[in-house]
Amino acid sequence: MSGAARASGAPIRSDGPRVLAIADVAVSYVAAWRVHGPLAALKRLGLVADFAVTDAALRGLPSRGRFDVVWLQRAVDPFVTRRIVSSLAGRFLLDVDDNLLCRPGYLQDFEFPRPEGIAEALRAARVVTTPSQRLGGLLAARAGVDLATRLLVCPNAARFAGLASREPRRPEAMVLTQGHRLALTDSAEEVLGAVADVARRHALPICSFGPPLKGLPTGLERMLGGVVSSGQLSLAEYHRVLAELPPMLAVAPLETRGDAATVEFVAGKSDVKMVDYGGFGHPGVYSNAPPYTDSDLRCGRLAENSYEGWSAALEEMLADGWRAAQDEQRVVMARRDVDAIAEMCWGPAIAAARLETPIEARELFSLLDVAEARARNASARAHWHLRRLRRS
Repeated sequence: MSGAARASGAPIRSDGPRVLAIADVAVSYVAAWRVHGPLAALKRLGLVADFAVTDAALRGLPSRGRFDVVWLQRAVDPFVTRRIVSSLAGRFLLDVDDNLLCRPGYLQDFEFPRPEGIAEALRAARVVTTPSQRLGGLLAARAGVDLATRLLVCPNAARFAGLASREPRRPEAMVLTQGHRLALTDSAEEVLGAVADVARRHALPICSFGPPLKGLPTGLERMLGGVVSSGQLSLAEYHRVLAELPPMLAVAPLETRGDAATVEFVAGKSDVKMVDYGGFGHPGVYSNAPPYTDSDLRCGRLAENSYEGWSAALEEMLADGWRAAQDEQRVVMARRDVDAIAEMCWGPAIAAARLETPIEARELFSLLDVAEARARNASARAHWHLRRLRRS
């Protein structure tokens, strides 16, 4: 039975598992993609009976209730990770969305989690989920663990229910989105220089979502000075805006050269921008990087990270490449609808991680543990903000 059919009529099974998910930051963009979206879809489909989401500070931890699955996202908080590993070794689900064991050159030490707890969680999890097979392999190699029988790939997916495919039309502007920081180092000047020059030649405004562009060479900051920033939105708000905007020429660069750690980190990223842009009908140009070349999605054009490569790809999309956007959108909507991915991928992952005996949330975390988690979390975030301010 299709995901759409199940969502429209299937009752929730009384024997479906109840899931306790511990997100890195419960309201983050990543948690929306990797925790809230899949769990909501699983519940719509009747594949889980219920779920609760807490975070590294254990906010909203249920005081009562028994859970059949414990789901840890990212494992970047040492205190919570240690508690889960010590209590549930070999019995929990771990989802990791980036190669968090390998720091890229465009992030500072204080912006990146310590790897020890993540490696420990990879060794102890019963099931490990990642957005791609490549990321699973990179994590296994870095942690020195065998994930062959424990890794399940769960690609990023969005909710496209009720969304009609967009009639193709020449883009009226460019759009550039960054979740935290643009994944560019050595090729930034060439790639963004091409974007700025093509935008200027065709009188296209550049709209950005996410934090302000920063850390760019002075000349680029001047060239991109006319960028219209829409700030940071929730994932639901961002997708609503993408659905309502006129056709935009999407720009999705990733670093493909530079230091080895940066190249390795970027290789483990996902094709989420193709889901965003392609799924909402915006033609795009993407770096010719593993996340996009490995993908089962084919959206827009892949560009070599040079001024000439990006200029040619952007010009081609503006000439007539945009005409394929509707067909590409239909493929993305079919392959990456969150209900379909929940049924095909997340459902088996949840089933494989189901505990033999349900566990109380308070069996994992006592009142004392909750107080300590909140104090440690507040202290860690205060230190992080102070370090960031000193460097800004």
